[in-house]
Amino acid sequence: TKRAQTFWNRKVFHTSTPTVKGVSRIEALWEESDQRRFFVPCPQCQHFQILSWGGIKWEKKNGKDDLSTVYYECERCEAKLTEADKHLMITQGVWRAGHPERTKHAGFHINELYSPWSSWGNIVESFLEAKKRPETLKVWINTTLGETWEDEESYSISDESLAARI
Repeated sequence: TKRAQTFWNRKVFHTSTPTVKGVSRIEALWEESDQRRFFVPCPQCQHFQILSWGGIKWEKKNGKDDLSTVYYECERCEAKLTEADKHLMITQGVWRAGHPERTKHAGFHINELYSPWSSWGNIVESFLEAKKRPETLKVWINTTLGETWEDEESYSISDESLAARI
């Protein structure tokens, strides 16, 4: 940032994955930004929403996770949205600032649920593997959800508490 001050038409980008809550430099920059998130419409009710981990659902069969049943549940109409719906939703998405009054710099947050190269089923599969150990769950939360890790979660993480995060 300091080196770019010489140039009048500069643009400086800070891109990274957040780390630990309260000490992450990217989290601090995000907190100062206008906090833009990508909102996508539900193909059923047209409600615009952020794709969040809490919307991902799947069923269990015979006590085991059935990854063939993974879907995204609309927060308004509770429609079961499939991987096929994702592309249309993303093409019609829009960035919205959470704090438009903050004009110093723009901040953008997006997670892997939007990725055309990652299926929701594969993301659930990686979560089920990552949650076996706090170290791998931390990496999954940081890189897949793009969220900071909170140390107290390492002792009491459950599917329900993680799904409740927005």
